[in-house]
Amino acid sequence: MKNKVVFVIQRYGAEVNGGAEVHCRMLAERLAELYDVQILTSCAKDYVTWANEYPAGESYLNGVKITRFAVPRTPDYSRIAWLNKKLNKRNKKLKWLKLTGLLPVYDMLFQRYYETEWIKEQGPYLPNLVNYIKGNIATADAFIFFTYLYYPTAKGMAAVKDKAIFIPTAHDEPPIYMHLYRLLFKQPKAILYNTLSEQKFVNKLFNNSDIYADIVGVGITEKKLSLFTDDHEQLVKGNYFVYIGRIETAKQCNELAQYFINYKTHNQNDVKLVFVGRAFMELIQHPDIIYTGFVSEELKLRLLCDAQALIIPSIYESLSLVTLESMAQGIPVIANEHSEVLKDHINNSKAGFLYHDQQSFNEALDAAIDPALDREKLALNAKRYVAENYTWHVVINKIIKAVDYVVQSNQR
Repeated sequence: MKNKVVFVIQRYGAEVNGGAEVHCRMLAERLAELYDVQILTSCAKDYVTWANEYPAGESYLNGVKITRFAVPRTPDYSRIAWLNKKLNKRNKKLKWLKLTGLLPVYDMLFQRYYETEWIKEQGPYLPNLVNYIKGNIATADAFIFFTYLYYPTAKGMAAVKDKAIFIPTAHDEPPIYMHLYRLLFKQPKAILYNTLSEQKFVNKLFNNSDIYADIVGVGITEKKLSLFTDDHEQLVKGNYFVYIGRIETAKQCNELAQYFINYKTHNQNDVKLVFVGRAFMELIQHPDIIYTGFVSEELKLRLLCDAQALIIPSIYESLSLVTLESMAQGIPVIANEHSEVLKDHINNSKAGFLYHDQQSFNEALDAAIDPALDREKLALNAKRYVAENYTWHVVINKIIKAVDYVVQSNQR
């Protein structure tokens, strides 16, 4: 009889294209061949409104059972802003509180009210999902929690911590310093990191290196292009750089657009910048910036493979799936050096360029379109890096090892 493995994640579905959500789906579908897999998630597709777009209850996607729970309310962003102000004031008082010895009491009060209210308000608030976990502890052999930030993980893991495998997708951002996450990162039986830099950051911040851990990441394979599509012909012509993902300020997309506009004022070349994905910010308009919106996987792949390079401006990354997908296709990557994960990818692969300001951004773009650039060498470096570090065979074996560890620990 197969062991039962339950994934807990904030969103799940074919139409959901967040990095952690896609990672979870890829992993769940492969593990379904080995385990009895179930997904616990919300009815939402959109992480801003958390609107209930999928029906609640049970469904299946590619042979994987999904149990969805309705989100009872949409986020109140004015209240979130108010809570953020309260939490920021708390951070300013840290030094004084440490000196007076009142920090533990103050933290307890914040954890009980302001931080709990914050995690509920940002969504998806799913008390029914957490209650389902509590009522079905005995039916599962392991629970895999994806992403530290959201309510299902923050409130669900404590109920099953002896059976919990945590894939935190953590990076250095303000929320991770909340008191409630100091408790969370001590709870799981095992933690699976996406990169070494993520593990180092988490261990230093939470002093939890005694917990079973491994660096797993995700498996990446080169995809084959189908015949050229008319849609692509109409969308983009000529030379271009491409960004793929959620278009939002949290991913520094506004900075990328402005950097590119500044670049174009001093360069008379015909190169364009193409944004592929859904927009969650006001779009910055320019004749050489193209927004495609959400596109099919086939068209996304074509747009990637015909680009001069992929540009990743984000500073908050725990893996960057699209970076690895680009490298698997032999496409160079231009990345923000302020992200330790992206910097490691570029330095270790020797398959791209880094930038940290306008000048270095301009230099990276010029280098990527330089006729003297050995693109074949860059492509070989990129493909080799992915093949040596991110194969499904290695990933699945590490997941099996972690599941076995959790199962055997609970049988003692």
